[in-house]
Amino acid sequence: MVTDIDPQDAETPEDAPAAHPPPEPVHVFPFDFRDPMSLASRMVGAWPWSSGVAVSASGLWIRYGPWTMHTTIDNIRSAHVTGPYHWWKVIGPARLSLADDGVTFATTPRRGVCLEFTEPVRGALPSDSVRQSGVTVTVRDPEGLVALLDTLRRPG
Repeated sequence: MVTDIDPQDAETPEDAPAAHPPPEPVHVFPFDFRDPMSLASRMVGAWPWSSGVAVSASGLWIRYGPWTMHTTIDNIRSAHVTGPYHWWKVIGPARLSLADDGVTFATTPRRGVCLEFTEPVRGALPSDSVRQSGVTVTVRDPEGLVALLDTLRRPG
């Protein structure tokens, strides 16, 4: 049976329930697990499927196995490609630096991205009392991550 709908009874866009806004695009930068030293990262729970850097217009999320870190884009003061690193500074679990109050999430000594924050961010330890002023991540595409962050941080 076909019924006709009176146009006056049909929902108009003004009457329709509010829809969820479309999701924000997210760019994911996987860690570089191609180096044999990444085996040490896997031993502490950092695997390709449990590690990565996700960036949207509003935020940056880092997951390195059991460690996580999140901040807003406007809290990123600078981003630049760094490396190579000494192997003993990158092998294994998250590394805290007493010299610059930063943390390193690394899977390779080749190169990565150093991010400096305006306000320190929680992430290396599950405590609000310990915050880092920066983080180094060894993603597969360090130049791409820096370029995206520079674009998002640009005024206007």
